[in-house]
Amino acid sequence: MPRERTTVHYEPKEHTMRRTLFLFGAALIAAALIAPAPADCATHPGKLKFPRMSVEMPAYEEVSFSNGMTGFFLEDHEIPIVDIHMLIPTSRAPKDKTGLADMAVWVMRNGGTEAWPADRINEELEFIAAQLEFRPGAREATVHLNCLKKDLDLCLGILGDLLRAPAFPEEAIELRRGTMLEDIRRENDEPRGVAFREFRKVLYGDHPMAWRATEETVSSITRDDLVAFHDAYFRPNNVLIGISGDVTKDEIVKALDKALAGWEQRPVAIQPEPELALRFTPSVHYAEKDMNQAIILIGHLGLNTRDENRPAVDLMNTVLGGGSFSSRIMQRVRSDEGLAYHAGSYYMDDPWTYGSFTATSQTKSDAAGRAASLIIDLIREMQESGPTAEEFEAAKQAYLNNQAFEYESEARVVQELVRLKWQGMPLDTPQRDIETIENLTLDDVRKAARDYLHPEGLAILFVGDESQFEVPLSTFGEVQRIELTQ
Repeated sequence: MPRERTTVHYEPKEHTMRRTLFLFGAALIAAALIAPAPADCATHPGKLKFPRMSVEMPAYEEVSFSNGMTGFFLEDHEIPIVDIHMLIPTSRAPKDKTGLADMAVWVMRNGGTEAWPADRINEELEFIAAQLEFRPGAREATVHLNCLKKDLDLCLGILGDLLRAPAFPEEAIELRRGTMLEDIRRENDEPRGVAFREFRKVLYGDHPMAWRATEETVSSITRDDLVAFHDAYFRPNNVLIGISGDVTKDEIVKALDKALAGWEQRPVAIQPEPELALRFTPSVHYAEKDMNQAIILIGHLGLNTRDENRPAVDLMNTVLGGGSFSSRIMQRVRSDEGLAYHAGSYYMDDPWTYGSFTATSQTKSDAAGRAASLIIDLIREMQESGPTAEEFEAAKQAYLNNQAFEYESEARVVQELVRLKWQGMPLDTPQRDIETIENLTLDDVRKAARDYLHPEGLAILFVGDESQFEVPLSTFGEVQRIELTQ
């Protein structure tokens, strides 16, 4: 006899908050436009001043399980939903097996188990409107479950079986292999993808940060490799978990202990990231693509997440190119000169090695040289002089106010705690960053610009049709050509 479907209507807390903030902001703007402005007061929306938003991290509890799993718990009874986030640290696959984690994690979820074939899992989860996702990363795998509280035991039963005993059926393996090979064959079709892929090779060379799956590496992966990957890392004592929602701590501990019973602990060895020399070597690179636009990437290696000057560097980059339409690169390259469809910069950090600084622009081909020169000049100006006092204050206010949206849901909070624990960072890092930003001075950020921008050591990459560029690329230095294999 078919089961009767129960329709449950709810609005997630984060949606409620976003809608409230939207209506509140709309009311403020409407009031500003309707109310008569004093003669000495600017009324342009960009000049309006609002009080800084306060940020308060919700109280959480640490949680541990009989099988060695540890993590964080945040109780929330506003809606009958339970959200579970698991992070499983892994080592990078050997270079000749790059793509192993992608295939293994996908097949774990989509290959099912002996008791729960994949089709049955999908039908069951769809029927109860639950989400169960497995996602691979270079140095971690994540599992995410979101379901109604009444369906928690069922969903945990499925999850527990997938974590303990994935079937790794050959048909699922070959399906994923075929998809990955097709993606590799077509990866040169998307110019921005080409640009960022090749730029990582320029910055990182043969370091694993630049490794990518190829036809050879994907074709070499066997079922035994997948089984060994699961056996090596998917152990309860290697899981960091974040739980939030409509359960008590005792309820979720008992439910997970039951669902994961029999999941055997075992020592897990995580290989460290190879050392990377921090060098700033100027170079010019060109990858030919038949198109009437040019994509430009300019930058160098970045910083480590543990660098005490990271908040100052973040603020500096907000002024340079990370602050959307208010940043220098966006204003000068796009708004003032009209050279780019897109322009900006990213100063990324990495917890195990060095991240990267990348300024980027996508422009018409006959403006490629001009756009690149302007970005280089802006990087040099920032490095020499830093932000103005007005830019500094605007960037600080924007950063601090944006933090109010970082913890708008309990699920987001516990996921952030799991990430910090995995990276070995203090759990109060977000609060520390806010305090640091509040206490930064203009001189601090100017010093960060001097110390962490290296205009003398920029790598420059152009993707496009050089014959349409208005200047030869040799204007920027000796050109190294990149052959895009098909």
